[in-house]
Amino acid sequence: MPLACMAQAFPNQAAQPQVERPLINPVTSTLSGHLLPSAAPDTIPDQCQFSLSLAPGEKSIEARRVSEINVDRVQNTCNALFEVGQPAEATALTPAEAANLVQTSENASSSVPLRTGAATPPNRQPGVAQATVQSAGFLKTWWTDPINITINSVQDSTTWTWSGTGNCVNGILGGNSLTWFTPSGWFVASNSWQNTFNCTQTTSASTVKFQNNVFCLGVSTFANYLPNQVNGRQDGTLVGTWNDTISGNICVNLVTFHKQLTRTQN
Repeated sequence: MPLACMAQAFPNQAAQPQVERPLINPVTSTLSGHLLPSAAPDTIPDQCQFSLSLAPGEKSIEARRVSEINVDRVQNTCNALFEVGQPAEATALTPAEAANLVQTSENASSSVPLRTGAATPPNRQPGVAQATVQSAGFLKTWWTDPINITINSVQDSTTWTWSGTGNCVNGILGGNSLTWFTPSGWFVASNSWQNTFNCTQTTSASTVKFQNNVFCLGVSTFANYLPNQVNGRQDGTLVGTWNDTISGNICVNLVTFHKQLTRTQN
């Protein structure tokens, strides 16, 4: 790491280096995304929106991006290499993790989602009633620095009931949580949260910009979540969609992107 970046990235010596837990059964996979072309490509880069899903009975998946995002405007495609596997089993925090967590700021909220569509599916045909299942889960995306501290993160959660394709979902609860590591200069510049449901799915989505004016060489750094979104579908599928970018000086090449999609109920 360049010394100038080190001096700016870790101005608070209380920050403790952490050890990243390895994934379980990891594989390196190319994930294809949905290209969102920029209206001003000379100044604003194209965006790539990725998604993963978990069917009922599937527990959790984590992905760590290990390459730059490849964009092909001619073919209208984008992709990147990810290390994909199951997250490590939860254990007690290490002393370093506990020390850094104390210095991490958090903003969390939850509420009943707002209905935005019809309560019954269009053209519904009489049929055999299906059992109603309640499911829940979350999508968390985050960036870590070279000593594995989470510098900022966004988590969106949804709880919903479902009865199979063709039957409307019912939104029970939505939630979101933001964290940022204040000792190295991060703060929330803007934040908005959508918490809704219609017949097809629930939606919990956070659009967030984190900013740091001292992270590297005095040049402002921005971490954008555009958005971080989780959906609960009619067939019980939990879907996580993300479009996260970080921009600033050369030091942004030293941070690593992570995402985790987890079912917490059914």
